[in-house]
Amino acid sequence: MILLFLLAYALIGWKFGNWKDFYHYYPTLLFFIIGDLLSQFLLYDYSMWEFHPVTAFGNFLHLNHTLVSLSKMMIQYTVTISIFIGRLPSSHLGKIGWIFLWTSIYGLSEGISYFFGMMTYHHGWGLSWDILFNLMMFTVLIVHHKNPIFGWVISFPIIIFLLLYFDVPYSALK
Repeated sequence: MILLFLLAYALIGWKFGNWKDFYHYYPTLLFFIIGDLLSQFLLYDYSMWEFHPVTAFGNFLHLNHTLVSLSKMMIQYTVTISIFIGRLPSSHLGKIGWIFLWTSIYGLSEGISYFFGMMTYHHGWGLSWDILFNLMMFTVLIVHHKNPIFGWVISFPIIIFLLLYFDVPYSALK
């Protein structure tokens, strides 16, 4: 089922992605991927969520959390940036609507993943935190696209807040 999500993202990206300007927002894609890689690394022994195969085919392919996460970074995040930043509205109201639309898309896919057991939550994280995180994430992606240094600067207090709020033990960090 995870593979169906990734295939759907690939097809949607092929149809709606703004690929002609891809190099213009490639740095924001790298920022997006680095953020997820950092969380995967820092929280390796204290995951807030974990991906699981739920079909015989997924089990046959030996899909695990790491393979699913890397596949999402490669396919879903690339498509997301090509559409989200590639088709970013110019007005402030349009940007707010765009953020809410993409937060809803991610929330729906994460909700479905949780419902079918493709994803489990841990250590106090849940779908409501996913939605709040996605609101912040899509906002920061726009900020990074417009001003990369400021995008990095505002990310650090967010990371510190999440580490403190979820009481991530120092011993869990590598």
